[in-house]
Amino acid sequence: IEKGSILASVGATGTINPVTSVQIGAQVTGKIISLHADFNSVVKAGDIIARIDPSLFQTKRDQAAANLINTKAMWSKARADLAQRKRELDRTRQLFSRDLVSQNELDVAMTAYEGAEAQREVAAAQIKQAQALLDTANLDLKYTVIRSPVDGIVIARNVEVGQTVTSGFTTPDLFLIALDLTKMQVDANVSEADIGGIREGQEATFSVDAYPNVVFHGLVRQIRNAPIIVQNVVTYDVVLEVDNADMRLKPGMTANVSITVAHQDEVLMVPNAAFRFSPEKAGGQKVQGK
Repeated sequence: IEKGSILASVGATGTINPVTSVQIGAQVTGKIISLHADFNSVVKAGDIIARIDPSLFQTKRDQAAANLINTKAMWSKARADLAQRKRELDRTRQLFSRDLVSQNELDVAMTAYEGAEAQREVAAAQIKQAQALLDTANLDLKYTVIRSPVDGIVIARNVEVGQTVTSGFTTPDLFLIALDLTKMQVDANVSEADIGGIREGQEATFSVDAYPNVVFHGLVRQIRNAPIIVQNVVTYDVVLEVDNADMRLKPGMTANVSITVAHQDEVLMVPNAAFRFSPEKAGGQKVQGK
């Protein structure tokens, strides 16, 4: 009998992933004319990583700008016409007050003035609409230049020069950028039978096939409540935080995980051999097969 440490652990299989990654798609539809980032490229926020053919969007932008100029000219004309109708109305009122024109002529002048005022308001609304169209055209033209929104490293590129990309919610991602590969996480699938013993902060070890003789260490950072159901087997995602300063761990590697759920030091331990019993014959000889 001797004293020692014992522990209980839960085993699971998981996948190594970046802690934070950003998926980048296209916000306008068009043909890729150039790529400025590839697998493993280190990028900074704002760096250009791809370009979409801007010719169609430049044309739309020019048309929108010309339309805005035209609507502003129409507004200026409507304003001048309103001023003229106002002068005519004032003159007609003066003449009417001296009984030099009829009520009908005054009504005609008033109607003309009100019509000119309405035309000015329509022209003002058209300017706002034209400005909105120009703003949209400028934004679409800007979106033909695809930039990285974050500092990071490109871990996936799913586009080629000449490929037509489309905007929308179902559009495949063009690039996947990880913010920092020196900090990784393991998403371990823990059985529902074992999840009750898992707590945040527990220590874990794991190995990967690329380094079979190396034991990596991590801590339980999060226990996600969303169940993962595959063929009626329920598991839960337990996230381990892992240091990867030496960059040996790669995204997508399979990890064989062991999470320590209980640990006790200074425990009296009895060797397993002490629990084996073999009856002996008279004279101290063991019975064969016993």
